[in-house]
Amino acid sequence: MVAQETETMEAAEVSGRREAVHYIVRRFGIYLFTLWAAFTVAFFVFRMVPGDPMTILLGQLSRAEGQLDPEEAEVIIAHYREVFGLDEPLYKQYVFYLGNSIFRGLDFGPSFVAYPTPTRDLIVQRLPWTVGIFTTSVLLAWIAGTGLGAVMGWLHQRRLTGLAVAVSTLLQITPVYLVALGLIIYVGFALRWLPPGGPYAAHLQPTWNWEFISSLLRHAILPMLSVMLTLGAGFTLGMRALMISVLGEDYLTFAKAKGVLPLTILKDYALRNALIPQVTGLAIVLGATLNGIFIVEVLFQLPGLGTLFVQAMGLRDFNTMQGIVLFSIFAVLTLTLIVDLALPLLDPRIRKTV
Repeated sequence: MVAQETETMEAAEVSGRREAVHYIVRRFGIYLFTLWAAFTVAFFVFRMVPGDPMTILLGQLSRAEGQLDPEEAEVIIAHYREVFGLDEPLYKQYVFYLGNSIFRGLDFGPSFVAYPTPTRDLIVQRLPWTVGIFTTSVLLAWIAGTGLGAVMGWLHQRRLTGLAVAVSTLLQITPVYLVALGLIIYVGFALRWLPPGGPYAAHLQPTWNWEFISSLLRHAILPMLSVMLTLGAGFTLGMRALMISVLGEDYLTFAKAKGVLPLTILKDYALRNALIPQVTGLAIVLGATLNGIFIVEVLFQLPGLGTLFVQAMGLRDFNTMQGIVLFSIFAVLTLTLIVDLALPLLDPRIRKTV
């Protein structure tokens, strides 16, 4: 009898491992297919953008060096078309693009904006501004929104909670750029409490001293606040709804009957069970931050990926625009994959359905 039970447990363990491997392979396969499809769509979409980057580049050269001889202009255009691979048929450009993007570590070729600097180097230079400011904003918004939403869900019958829900709803449906404009006009220009734009004071040079760091932090407050208000409102409402959904569960009633303190029930019972979907939302928003808030960088004149994208768009710089969009897609899909793989470890209930 004991041997039979042991064999049954071993079989169940082997079956669980096999299902786990199938789950990981399936998720990773979906990730690769989605990544390829997104890269392909991005390639053809940017090729349909009106305007010839070579004509724009030639106009810049003419303004910088005076009138160019037509033969010189043709030689220059032919050279640049060869360098950027635009002299090849579209299908060859696509194959070359996929090979560089996937197999050579997101190598998008040289940039039109800062030729001959590689596009990847430009993105790496601008990335700390975008990731540093907005990822920090999202994390702070998630922490504050999760805590506030948990309290609002726990006290959902209070009159003050209704007012907080109304304010959160208004902030959630307001586009982030409108919140940013409001902060720039009112806090930056009208009250003059904080700088309305720029990464740091114009007279400073990037050095690791307190004057520069304090200026950097002061200039970061308004863009971070505009993101935190809109995203934090969404996290607050989401967490409130999750908390309300678990308040009627039997294990909470049983804990109250045992005399467990309300704060302990909130922290160790209700919050822990409502937190899993909130973690998923955090990962998705962290990836989407690189996509949806570029306009805030432009409004606050920050040298991040959003500002670089606008510059590249003015020159029809396909390589740089593609690089920024594809890096954003890669970040979103990778974070989603990590969450898909981590959720069964965080929640045993999901592990059983894998």
